[in-house]
Amino acid sequence: MPVFDENGKQITNDEEFPKMKDPEEASGDSYRPPKKQFPILPAVLGIIALILAVVAILYMIKASTLEQEIEILRKSKAQLAATETKLQDVMKENQKVRSDLGQIRSELDTVRAKNQALEDQLANAKKKAAAAPKKEVKPAPKKNPPKRP
Repeated sequence: MPVFDENGKQITNDEEFPKMKDPEEASGDSYRPPKKQFPILPAVLGIIALILAVVAILYMIKASTLEQEIEILRKSKAQLAATETKLQDVMKENQKVRSDLGQIRSELDTVRAKNQALEDQLANAKKKAAAAPKKEVKPAPKKNPPKRP
């Protein structure tokens, strides 16, 4: 297999070392390797990856915040359910008290009506007694009980 030197010339097996160019001997005619350009594609892909990582972090933060808000809403929902239960119990008790109050009012009205009827009867009796002629009533003689020895 043939061996080539820096200039592209074939080296014979007789020579021990190939000839090397000195950097000071640089001539304009010789072949220069092109300067390596900045790798644009990896840089763009890196920037895109960085942006996606930032977006992913933001979404994770938002998701965490939403989970916390959901937990707060669940607790609030449980408190609301407990409060609604208490409110229903209080409303039932309120209805019971109202029905008792209505019954007591009706009983009170009945008693008032009876009282009014009795007062009317008493007034009529007083009028009749006042209108009737007064008879003198003799007091009954007192009987003394016999004394025992």
